[in-house]
Amino acid sequence: MIEDETMTKFCPACGENVETYIIDRMGFKEMLCIHCGMIVEDMSHKKVIPAELVIAADDSLMIVELLKEMMVKGSLATEVVGCHDGVDFLSTFIRKLKEENSISLVILDVAMPLLNGVNAAIALRAVEKGLNIPPTPILFFTAQKCDENFQKVLTYCKPAEYVNKGISSTPDQLASRIKQVTIKLLSESQSPK
Repeated sequence: MIEDETMTKFCPACGENVETYIIDRMGFKEMLCIHCGMIVEDMSHKKVIPAELVIAADDSLMIVELLKEMMVKGSLATEVVGCHDGVDFLSTFIRKLKEENSISLVILDVAMPLLNGVNAAIALRAVEKGLNIPPTPILFFTAQKCDENFQKVLTYCKPAEYVNKGISSTPDQLASRIKQVTIKLLSESQSPK
């Protein structure tokens, strides 16, 4: 049930003050961003079990190193493997599965050469379906706002969220937002079904 109440709040995914709406799910009221649907709440206080293995794909080596450092130092992951494009990501993902590694989260830049993040995510879901394994949470990383088309990508690729990396003015602000969205994804994947 959606209440007829909107207000402006900070969305960690969109990275700006956005209008929100409130939805009542079995007695729990959640405030959601009207753009991306992300629950708008400070997640930094939530405790999660660190991800065993995160695979991060971005064509910027600096961003990959920032993600590795932030995830490990922030106790969100014990290991982060970096990839430079979607093709490298898919081959790394499959290799890690063959090595019987448990992949807890993938981070995909949307705009990468050879195979972009959206196509890599769709291929990932096909691989998981073919191997009959549960879907790995995906964090999309993009410099664009979440429009109607990208909302469809997030819905198709669930569990999936996104972070608009073009909004934050400092690496610390970006790291804080990534942490909040990562905590949301990890806590959802770790909660009993």
